Amino acid sequence: MQPDKRNHLIDLLRILAASWVVFFHLNQPIKPIDNWYRNFCKYGHLGVPVFFIISGYCILIALHHAKKPTEFAARRFFRIFPPYWFSLVITAGIVLLLKVIKHVNSVTVLPKNFSGILATITLTTTPITGIKTINWVYWTLSYEVFFYLAVFACAFFKKQYFVIALTVVTLLSIVLPRFESGPLFFLNLWPLFSLGVALYQLLHQPAYKWFNIALLAFTAVDFYATHQSYIYIVLCLITGALIVINHFKPLKSNLFSHYGDVSYSLYLVHVPIGIYLLGHLKTTAIQTNVALNIVFDVAILIFLVFISGLMHRYIELPAIKYGKRFGK
Repeated sequence: MQPDKRNHLIDLLRILAASWVVFFHLNQPIKPIDNWYRNFCKYGHLGVPVFFIISGYCILIALHHAKKPTEFAARRFFRIFPPYWFSLVITAGIVLLLKVIKHVNSVTVLPKNFSGILATITLTTTPITGIKTINWVYWTLSYEVFFYLAVFACAFFKKQYFVIALTVVTLLSIVLPRFESGPLFFLNLWPLFSLGVALYQLLHQPAYKWFNIALLAFTAVDFYATHQSYIYIVLCLITGALIVINHFKPLKSNLFSHYGDVSYSLYLVHVPIGIYLLGHLKTTAIQTNVALNIVFDVAILIFLVFISGLMHRYIELPAIKYGKRFGK
């Protein structure tokens, strides 16, 4: 499968991973109950590594479409930040609305000084610094941005040295200690991103086969060094295997893959809207009844997908188009 063609598997994985994260967060704040649905939801945080693997694969597609590293950087900036800033407005608006209605803010803490506001706007909050995020999912965006910066730096090397530079980053991730904060924090989750990158290289850059194999091998070592759970590793392997299979036998367009475009907006707004604003609607009666819990969560998800569709159309797409023009 050529990287220029629409990848319906990637779209499908995006919306499934985003939806799993939504279900995880919708059930995270409430009292734990031991039933099959809650047990399924509690693993929803594993949608994040799926996202990062997909991101590693897709970021090289984006780099392939850019004529120079600066164009790639401009496109990535407008892909990430305008929707993020809009979600900040939504989050702050909901917090202020709840403050007016309930006379108390019990959902999140908004930054109160210049450094906090600046860190929030620039995505240099936790885990880069000690400044807390105002949305539970924003920490992952900081990783994403630093992944992009690493690829941006490597992109200045000639083609034959690009994969070597990425391999060096992977080696650093193996040998350096794990940093909880600071500029090298992103190395903690680098093997996820590196797996997607290595798969792209192997499938689309066969001229550098042995370098690509070395990158994949060091990525495997890096996975071992992170000491992740069995289910985490298995899910990553399944994601990688699906990407490879799809390369040789592409998935056709389907109902769910059409919603892949809204996954980023869904990821950004599901906490402020689904939990901060609407979470109080999930009463004890709903929480303790499996069927009602599922119906409630699915209804919230459908509503969030609708809102995300509007956000994708009126915020994401114009920003993406501007990024393409700005980067040239």
